[in-house]
Amino acid sequence: MLLLVSGEGPSDIGRLAPGEQGPEFFPGPMTLVLDKLVEEVMQYSLLDLHTVHFIHKTELLAVEPKHSGRRLSAPGKRTAKETGYYYQNARRLALKAAELARESDDTVVPVLFRDADGTQSSGRGEWLDKWTSMINGFEEGGSLLGVPMLPKPKSEAWLLCAFRTPAYQYCAVLELASGNDDSPDSLKDQLDRVRNGSSTTEDINQAIREGEVDPRRIDMASFNAFKTRLAEVMQGVIGPAALESGNQH
Repeated sequence: MLLLVSGEGPSDIGRLAPGEQGPEFFPGPMTLVLDKLVEEVMQYSLLDLHTVHFIHKTELLAVEPKHSGRRLSAPGKRTAKETGYYYQNARRLALKAAELARESDDTVVPVLFRDADGTQSSGRGEWLDKWTSMINGFEEGGSLLGVPMLPKPKSEAWLLCAFRTPAYQYCAVLELASGNDDSPDSLKDQLDRVRNGSSTTEDINQAIREGEVDPRRIDMASFNAFKTRLAEVMQGVIGPAALESGNQH
């Protein structure tokens, strides 16, 4: 099984940078969280096995250019205008996953990270509309294994749930915060404060690797949706093999 991940920047899913043998994927905090959850099921890290593939969000635009070939689906019943961005990104990632599956002759699970960026004044259904658009986009691109990673309002809320005191408690209120970094006492500022200034991507990565974040204990609606979807997809991928293995004992 391979993971194909795409995000918004180095501080969430990660980045490509020069490595010893050419371009190398340097995972961000959200990929480390993802890998920890997968490891719970698989009993090994996909990052350690180098079976996590990364595609930059600008590359997604090249998967199927807007004005060549058949036209991308227009906003409609399955994708409202406001959530079309999420739908099209998921659709393109699914198409890329299908391509990678053919090349590798392996199962590919596409995981798309996008901040929901909603505000408290947004309609209550806004996050769900974006989530549904991503699921629909994955399916339209040919993947029933797509996993939306859609924090509400953004990834700092998930991280704050683990880092602030008391940890993993009263986290639902974080989802009501503004996703605007310029807002008073923004989530980004709060994360920097509870981390005593040690809030760079490298700092957060190190903390996750050292066990300061336990994804199993994060209890937030947007995180639970991601975690549940990932578990369902993983069970669908490894279920038959696990059952066969169990029958041999």
